[in-house]
Amino acid sequence: MINGVAVARSIPLRGLQKTVAERMVESRKTTASVTAMAEADAASLLVLLCRLQEDAPELSLTHLLIKATALCLRRHPRLNATLADGTIHELAEVNVSVALSLPSDDLQIAVIRNADEKPLRHIAEELGTLQERAAVGKLKPDDVRGGTFTLSNYGMLRHIIWATPIITPGQVGVLGVARAVSRVMPDESVAGWTVHPVLPLVLTYDHRVVNGVPAGRFLDDMAEMLSTEDWIEEEDRA
Repeated sequence: MINGVAVARSIPLRGLQKTVAERMVESRKTTASVTAMAEADAASLLVLLCRLQEDAPELSLTHLLIKATALCLRRHPRLNATLADGTIHELAEVNVSVALSLPSDDLQIAVIRNADEKPLRHIAEELGTLQERAAVGKLKPDDVRGGTFTLSNYGMLRHIIWATPIITPGQVGVLGVARAVSRVMPDESVAGWTVHPVLPLVLTYDHRVVNGVPAGRFLDDMAEMLSTEDWIEEEDRA
């Protein structure tokens, strides 16, 4: 009995789940977390993904989001930073931590290093390898450390649109992305309204390091990037 209620099952908090729990509590205690939300017109992005998959079927939306996030961080270095000993350090590498869902329903962070410099196919190959290792508990120390910003894509959940992800300790921000949903939006080409798919974007950031204006600019820029193909590099179009 606990608080007068019979216990159906007791599950020890240990292993990876305990580690994640401790780090999330640490994050809440040591950051001034603020969350901002936006929607990105995803029509062009989804068309682009379909076109890229004709030659590279292994590519997914997650891979595009990793690359886009890394390129956007290059433009907004204050989000690609850490706070240590009272000093803000903008980091020279853009290493995107990716939240992986394991068969046990635990979450594991794995890191794509220098994601802003890697072709999409290399990102896809590397993430696939990390997912395989994570699924069998064989991630290496270098696979999980050195991340400078976190991406959490929970688009596999059918009805979840908004969430407030928690910052990974030592980082300044985390971007959550949900499943594309339909929105009625103004369309100048037809002088009226049309239905577009949009991606819900949620940025949680440490207000000690970055305030709402530059954080909002990052989120605005991210939404603008995803609404066009302009950010796709030539090596990824081939």
